[in-house]
This record gives sequence, structure tokens and C-alpha cells, in this order.
Amino acid sequence: MKLKLFPLDIVAFPLKFIPLHIFEERYKKLINECINQKSEFGIIYQDNNGLAKLGCTVSVKKLVNRYPDGRMDIVSVGNKIFRIEDQTLINEITVGDVTYLPEPIQLPNLIFDPLKEKYIKLLIILGLKENIDHHLSKTMTFELLEMIQLPSQFELELISINSEKKRAEVLNKFFDSLLNKSSLFNSNERFLS
Repeated sequence: MKLKLFPLDIVAFPLKFIPLHIFEERYKKLINECINQKSEFGIIYQDNNGLAKLGCTVSVKKLVNRYPDGRMDIVSVGNKIFRIEDQTLINEITVGDVTYLPEPIQLPNLIFDPLKEKYIKLLIILGLKENIDHHLSKTMTFELLEMIQLPSQFELELISINSEKKRAEVLNKFFDSLLNKSSLFNSNERFLS
């Protein structure tokens, strides 16, 4: 399947909200097309080594601001993970031949709920006390990345895992490592030399 791509230095994944400021003419055209046709585009991570092999389709969730010169502020949301098989440049836009990875299968509560509990503990340690019900209603591993800023390489690793169970195992170890260091969040020790 052909998909127009927007290479950026961020990793998109399902359910991730991504605010973007659109200022280049080619991307203004792409985003206007997606808004008008209610279609998706792909965000693919790009660094000095080139494009990543995996990306995620996104749709425009909200047009926040449109400036007189055509620039836009939008919020997009991730949908499906894809793999780039081939790419070409058409009218200054990278177009990928992509295949979609299988949709994640929801884990049984017996496996997912302890992971979600660790996520909630982290949010509380970080000071989040509002809208806890929103976080309690989550059912997929990608949802447990909301409110957590991760290094791009770690996010790339997470989207490359084809199994919700394996991704949960990786996140479980990650959350454990953060919770084991949680005393730093509540201590003045971090400010002492």
C-alpha cells in the first residue's frame, strides 16, 4: 500500500498524541489533503542515519490554529504501525510502499492489570492526581506510554515488538527500574552534590 510519509525526529505509535507545527509548503499541502479527505499520513523516525524501517499512520485529530500564511498547528494521533518496503519521492513528499503490522491483541487482565498498576504508581509519584479514571481505563501497552517521555531508540524498540505480551514484559522491566528509583522523586538528595 502507498502512504505519504512525514519524516521527523520523533517516533509515532498507536494512540500517541503528537502536536505538530506545519510550516513547509509540501507538508501544508499534505496536511490540508488529509484534513479534507479525512485520510492518514505516516510519521517515520528520521535521524542522521536515515529513515527507520517502522513508522505509524496518524490522522489529524484537531486543527488547533491556521495562520494567514497557511502554517498550521495540529494535533495528530497514531493509528497503525507499518513497515517500509520501498520508498520514492513524489512532488517533494516521500511516499512509502508499506505493509501494516498485525493489530495488537489485548492481554488478559491477569497479565495487564499489574503492569497498569505500576504505571499508575509512576504517575502518582510524578504528581498526577487528576483524571486517574482516564488512566485506569487503559487496556493496551501503548496507552501506558502516555505522560512518559522516552528516548526515541526505546520507542523504536517498542514499536518493533510484534507481541503485546512481549511489549508488556519490556515495559514491566522498565517500570520496575523506575519504581526502584522512585525515592529520588521525593527526596532532596537529588539536589545535593
